[in-house]
Amino acid sequence: MKIALLSLASSLFVACLPAAEPSATTAEPGPKVGQAAAAFTLPAPAGGDVSLASLTAAGPVAVVFVRSADWCPFCRKQLEELQKELPSLQSAGIQVVAISYDSPTVNLAATKKLGLTYPLLSDSGSKIIDAYGLRNEQAKGRAEGVPHPAILVVDRKGIIRSKLMRENYRDRPAASEILAAARSLK
Repeated sequence: MKIALLSLASSLFVACLPAAEPSATTAEPGPKVGQAAAAFTLPAPAGGDVSLASLTAAGPVAVVFVRSADWCPFCRKQLEELQKELPSLQSAGIQVVAISYDSPTVNLAATKKLGLTYPLLSDSGSKIIDAYGLRNEQAKGRAEGVPHPAILVVDRKGIIRSKLMRENYRDRPAASEILAAARSLK
């Protein structure tokens, strides 16, 4: 009986302790909403460069970080869904640009295969992925340098107004979430 009471008292004491603060290692990767977006100029598959500044000059931008349009089926599905919903996104005044660590050649093949009409930019070397703090450090082998999948909605002033992410790389934010974020900018 005494052991049972001591066990119960111990359990109640532990239950009343405040929850531990999340450690820095469990924090969500990437920039915070309200921060300035890191500037970038990256090669587009069709040639030439695309800069964040040129995009935001025309209006808000959904910057979509994907692992690879070449070997990641979840990324391809997301890119195709965004293409399908592109008219709705554009009607809401938002542009779409995707970034992967793949080379311009790989992204050109993926753009043609998937029928993308928005830019799929190449961040070979993952410099921009690193600038946004989105590199998945656990990814090794051919996946080394890939980002955590994320969508950042950046306003005309270059400020991140929405960050859409999931814990599991297989689960991606829907275009409807980008639309909701775009509507909140108005």
